[in-house]
This record gives sequence, structure tokens and C-alpha cells, in this order.
Amino acid sequence: MTELPMSFLLTEAVIFGLVMGSFLNVLILRIPQKRSILGRSACPKCGQTIPLYRNIPVLTYLFQGGKGACCKSPISLQYPLIEALSGVLAAAVMLHAQSIPQFFIWYLLFFCPLLVISIIDMQLRIIPDVISLPFIIVGVFVQLFENWGNPLTALSVSGLGVLIGGGSLLLIAEVFSRIKKVEAMGGGDIKLAAMLGAFLGWKALLFIFFVSSLLALTYATVSMLMGKGGFRNRTIPFGPFLSMAAMIYWLYGKPITDWYFSATGLPTNPFFPH
Repeated sequence: MTELPMSFLLTEAVIFGLVMGSFLNVLILRIPQKRSILGRSACPKCGQTIPLYRNIPVLTYLFQGGKGACCKSPISLQYPLIEALSGVLAAAVMLHAQSIPQFFIWYLLFFCPLLVISIIDMQLRIIPDVISLPFIIVGVFVQLFENWGNPLTALSVSGLGVLIGGGSLLLIAEVFSRIKKVEAMGGGDIKLAAMLGAFLGWKALLFIFFVSSLLALTYATVSMLMGKGGFRNRTIPFGPFLSMAAMIYWLYGKPITDWYFSATGLPTNPFFPH
């Protein structure tokens, strides 16, 4: 990627990811509450402002024994977990990025929003339009960056991704709701699929839909086998599985699909033809 050693780049990526994870926790908390994302972090229990030296990702939680310094109330395990996961994702993106600019673009504009969407959807069963809708446009510009010098290709790939991503889930939701007389899929999932299509293009959608459905089915099966009471009547948030499948596609889609099409005897990989 550059003359810098990969070990140095990975270390910097992890540190950057940990810091970003702290900010993502703020977004996860405040966006559903429609609060400003600006301003200093404060204790969710007593409201006291948290000084910077007590807001070190992961380490603050460990040093304080999982309790706030101001009022000794328990700190949610979500905070260090999101910070750590953000650091891991940053390292993974750095390993697969072809340049430093590509790392920042995809990590900040794709992976971070998907992480925020996933946690909010798991907690509240909503995908905020304030994230998914603007990032459809952002995805188009990212495709323009990826296809620099060939804007018509970028716009066609991204535009078809938006139409097929959102349109296919909208069609499935309409058909299922008419047959079963219940809402099969929320509007947030449809907008998220359009966002993923904008970023990754229409060719990625079959992979994303298949893998996300497989992940969701696995989750539902394991939950039922574990005997969670009343699981059959619970809705499963699909946003986290769509997001996870999209991340897998960007990071490992080529080796996975290369292996699959090689195993089936097909000469070319339609997902990654080059």
C-alpha cells in the first residue's frame, strides 16, 4: 500500500478505530433520541461531564472496573465492546484497502455507519433514516471515487444497485404482506438495501441477500434451540444481518466467490470478473 510497514499501519488503524468507536457509541445513544451529536460525553446516569482523561476507549472501562467514576453506577458493556469491534474492523479494512485514502473512505463512510445501524436496529428495531438516506448519496460518490475516470460506469453500477437493492426488498415485503397479512419487512431494511447497492453496486446484492438470510436463519435456529421463550412471536432485526453480509462481501467477497465458482466448475466469477 505504502512504504510504511503493515504492522505500523495496523497499529495506527486499531488506535484510530478505538477512538472512532467511542464516537460511534455517542451516535448509537443520541441519534434515536434525536439529540445533538456535538458536545462532551456525559454519564448517562447522573449527567456529569466525563473528562477526556476518563474517556479512553476500552481502558477506562477496565481501569474503573466497569463503573462510572462520578457516581459508581455500572457502565454498559456495550461501550467497550463497540470500541473494540470498531478497532477490529479498522484493522480488517486496512488489511484489504489498496491505499490510505481508500481505507478512510470505506471505514468512515461504510463500515462505521453500518455498525451504528446494526446496534440501533438490534436495540430498538429501527434503522434511522438520518443515516440510511443520506448515505445512499454518499455511496454514489464512493463509487465515483472507485471508478475515477469512468463516471458513467460508476453511476450505472451505483444507480442499478439502489434500484435493485431497495426495489427487490420492497417487492418481497409487498408480496409477503399481502399473502400473510402482516408486515414482512420494515421500510428501514429497504432503505438500507438501497444504501448497500449504492456503495457496492448491483452485482453484490445477490451475495448480500443470500448471506444475510443465511445468517438470520442461523440466528433464529440457535435462539430457538437455546429455548428462548416466546421467540416465535418476536421480530428479528434484519439490518444487522444485511450489514454483516455487506461487510463480509467487501472484505472477503472475492476469495469466497472465487472458491464457490471454482468448486462448481464455472470458468469466471461474475461478482469479481477481473
